[in-house]
Amino acid sequence: MKKHISAFLLLVLCVPWFASFAGATAAPSPAKVSASKGELRADQLMFGYVDPSGKQILGLLGNPEKSHPAPKTLTSVLYASGKTFRATYVKHQKASSKSSYRQSAANFKFDEGELFKLSNPGSKLKSDASVLLQTANAFQGHTFLTFQSEQKGKFNAKTVKAIEKAKNRKVATQGLIATTTNGVQIGIVKFVQGSGKPLASLVLVDRGSMVFQDFVGNSDPYSTWRVDDGGEMGPELFHLIFASSSKAGYALGVEWYGTEGTNLSVIQQKGTKFRVVTEAGRYQAPL
Repeated sequence: MKKHISAFLLLVLCVPWFASFAGATAAPSPAKVSASKGELRADQLMFGYVDPSGKQILGLLGNPEKSHPAPKTLTSVLYASGKTFRATYVKHQKASSKSSYRQSAANFKFDEGELFKLSNPGSKLKSDASVLLQTANAFQGHTFLTFQSEQKGKFNAKTVKAIEKAKNRKVATQGLIATTTNGVQIGIVKFVQGSGKPLASLVLVDRGSMVFQDFVGNSDPYSTWRVDDGGEMGPELFHLIFASSSKAGYALGVEWYGTEGTNLSVIQQKGTKFRVVTEAGRYQAPL
């Protein structure tokens, strides 16, 4: 099967080489990381998805070469920007012989992952939603931003010119993914290719300052960034799980839809660029 992996996100395709994290200890804390500055860490976060009842979450297995949390340290689930439910770790769930190897609600009880349940029996999440499990202090120093998803809005002409100047490339298409209540805009821009490689960027704009996450494509017009994407890159392919700010800068939880599944990433500002904090994926190709 054809597969494209960007520097931004890794699409996890039911990979059997991913080890179980059950019972493992968390990776050592990075040296000199100041929680008061709001620097997010991979060993305090884990993506997951919700079962058909809306009461259980299956944590997605990550790359064993990367920092990861011990499942028992994850005590809540972030399901919208700033909104959390308490969660309790149940066990490591092994893959069943009946598994379709899809990370979807329909295959939830057969899939492999770290099983959690909502602590409050009256709580309920949206079935099949992608969520973020977190430790108690994962977002210390952060202010969560409320936002409105808007896939019909556009950056204004002044902002487009500033983006073109920053990247030294003309914008081909662009659109907003979301706008926060304090006016921060998050959008996706596809640039005219010219003689270089295909380029698109997720852009956060705040009062004239800009933060970029670049997507460098390849020469395949049918699968430029993702399998069977047709060379398209638009805001309708993206969903924000959360947006927050801290002394370290802005942070986003990004869900990127594709033909074969969903890419998931937490990214955080580092100067005028985003760094990837943690990433995972859900393989959901039709049977």
